Amino acid sequence: MTAAATHTDPGVEPGPPIGSARAVLLTILGDAVLPTGGRAWLAALTAVATDLGIQPAATRQALRRLVVQGLVSPQRHGRRARYELTPTGRRRLEEAAERIYLRRPLTWDGRWHLLSWPRGGGASAALQRELRWLGYGELDDGTWCCPWDLGTRLDAVLAKHDADRAAHRFTAALEGDDRELADQAYDLRALRDAHRSFLAAAAAPDDPTDDRAALVARLSLVHRWRKLLFLDPGLPSALLPADWLGDRAGAAFVTAYRAIEAPAWRHYLAVAAAADPTGASPPQPSSNLAAATTAAAATTAAARPDAATNRHDTVATDRGTNDHGDDPVREREFLALLHGGRRIEPSDWMPSTYRRLNIRFIEMHANSEIMGALPEREWIARAPSLRRKRSLAAKVQDEVGHAHLIYRVAESLGRPRAAMYEDLIAGRGKFHNVFHYPTHTWGDVACIGFLVDGAAIVTQRALLETSYAPYVRVMRRVVAEESLHYRHGEDIMLAMASGTDEQFEMLQEAVLRWWEPVMHFFGTDVARDDDPMIHWGVKTRTNEESRQEWIAQYVPKLWDMGIETPDPALAYDPETSRWTYTEPDWDRLRAIIKGEPTPTTATRLYWRQLLHRNHAWVRRILLGDAVPAAA
Repeated sequence: MTAAATHTDPGVEPGPPIGSARAVLLTILGDAVLPTGGRAWLAALTAVATDLGIQPAATRQALRRLVVQGLVSPQRHGRRARYELTPTGRRRLEEAAERIYLRRPLTWDGRWHLLSWPRGGGASAALQRELRWLGYGELDDGTWCCPWDLGTRLDAVLAKHDADRAAHRFTAALEGDDRELADQAYDLRALRDAHRSFLAAAAAPDDPTDDRAALVARLSLVHRWRKLLFLDPGLPSALLPADWLGDRAGAAFVTAYRAIEAPAWRHYLAVAAAADPTGASPPQPSSNLAAATTAAAATTAAARPDAATNRHDTVATDRGTNDHGDDPVREREFLALLHGGRRIEPSDWMPSTYRRLNIRFIEMHANSEIMGALPEREWIARAPSLRRKRSLAAKVQDEVGHAHLIYRVAESLGRPRAAMYEDLIAGRGKFHNVFHYPTHTWGDVACIGFLVDGAAIVTQRALLETSYAPYVRVMRRVVAEESLHYRHGEDIMLAMASGTDEQFEMLQEAVLRWWEPVMHFFGTDVARDDDPMIHWGVKTRTNEESRQEWIAQYVPKLWDMGIETPDPALAYDPETSRWTYTEPDWDRLRAIIKGEPTPTTATRLYWRQLLHRNHAWVRRILLGDAVPAAA
């Protein structure tokens, strides 16, 4: 019996269409096909669509349109056809799923993201529809605003409509009432009416009589909710009235969905198996709601911190959702892709643990680039020659540039750059241990350029194989420039090692000071199987593997210069092909990791805080804080 013959019972007629054929098909693909592997036989699609009031001919026509749009690809198997989501289709549906199933975090950093077009220009009707779906509201004919930094998603939408060059982008904080701006950009009264209508329909749901009716009810529910989200941008609570109905509507959606989820899956899997020539059932689905929090926490105002909280204390909310909220089946599928070499993009679904570990690691890296520039910045004015001043200034400029590139990577994971920088200068942010120490002499500058940058190159080259794709793309540039920085440090080392006796002694003393901090740089020895950073693909090498590589590359060069190392046990063991060394004082490293600042760190952060306050007027001008929101 074919799937088309299983979808109806004798005497049961399909109801009226719940929407256009294309819209209904997208609902089916997102709610049923995507979680079960991303492919479905034509017979299964037409059977389910028929139950939703769409005739088979209209379903086939809608599929052809989706093929042309690059969202699905057809595969012929004799007289049968199967359709599979393309990478673009998967990405589009995953992005939509974040909003539909309440997965998108609603944290807000208090800044508005503005789009404007030159006079006489403007967004086309198609672009306007997509901007509204992303969460943008229209202030006037040429200006749009959104509380979210959408990153690459906005880039893709603007490029798709050939508007990426014409559109101007701004980020600003409003000096006024954010709620008034939200009311101007979004039709909140119409949204309230839409939420009220949705709640009325959800208050008295039809009780499904069987599994087939449960699937029809679930897809109809998702379709209504998806249509509502074309109007509702999902604003943070700081921009909404106290009696906002959106939270209640979201809770009603989650409750209704969970009530019919299981029987609906049973029917869809049966239809899909009947349509398969071999009778095989598709992969067991992961719950669409599994990545969301509980119904109450996902949709109440209590789960949506206000603007004041988000501007200054976003660490917990921005670092990912509750680890225990992830679906184990979906997590295993993610790990299988990751361990198979798949690179993860920002638009891909990812477990909260993966997101959190990446943010923690990448944020520390960006902070280290900022703090790593300070010891050398202190020596620009004291460099021994104009040539050294110029090269050191260029290197400091590079390091700060690296920091902001890497901060952007962390932002793509949901951590606002402003929050990261505020945490750093307030002393809450973490950075590499080596940048907690002072630079007493020009020899320290040489050690930073040679030993510390050498250690950084070893670890950063390994990051070219990390699993998060935006990080890899940024690290290609960073590693290339760090190699130049290492050559700069090596040049200073060689000049001092071959200079006067006083210069040589200055260099030798600096190497003795920096030996332990650089050995600490790689961290304690953690077995590969015990390291969650390796398990989740954030790192590709163990701490000890990186330390061994650094010793093998840089210690022989020190010896060639005539420089002694402070560890008498340091030696190469040809039997194990490893270097042996005296264990450094790990308690000293642990104290720094726990946040016990050195006097040098306290001084450097004090000056950062002072300059940050004194230069606030510059940021207001450059970032548009003083510009009225309607400008």
